[in-house]
Amino acid sequence: MIEQLYRDHGHVVLRRARALLRSESEARDACQEIFLGLLQHPEQLDGVTRITAWLYRVTTHHCLNQLRNRRGRVRLLAGLAPLSEVVDARAEQRAQVRAVLERLPEPLGEVAVYHHVDGMTYDEIAALLGCSRRQVGYLIERLHASAAELAPATGPAWPREQES
Repeated sequence: MIEQLYRDHGHVVLRRARALLRSESEARDACQEIFLGLLQHPEQLDGVTRITAWLYRVTTHHCLNQLRNRRGRVRLLAGLAPLSEVVDARAEQRAQVRAVLERLPEPLGEVAVYHHVDGMTYDEIAALLGCSRRQVGYLIERLHASAAELAPATGPAWPREQES
């Protein structure tokens, strides 16, 4: 069953992991870890009716954890190798967004990715998270407040926008 799931949906998990981690090798590792977890604990799928949505959410969650772990490793290695001082503005902006994502509590990080990176509407996020549209609005408000606290010197990592 898990092998067939991998054949049918592995490309979805890999594409999602690539988009979030921006590293082919880390994305492949993430994909393998997610499906290995399913092999070890197939009961995770009990009651799952929309497998693609479930895999999308699990992959997002896994990758956000990887980004948080990466931040910890960077802190440990900070004194060993100087970072390049010449960074283009777009790369710097992506780095700021990633830095904020790494520090956000889990549900806010997920909502940030779904709304600001994937461009999902409140209704789509609500369906994916299994909550109300109002709850999504509340989470996005908390997201913007948290992002402003985490990056006060540079301004918000993403623009505030109207509810969609």
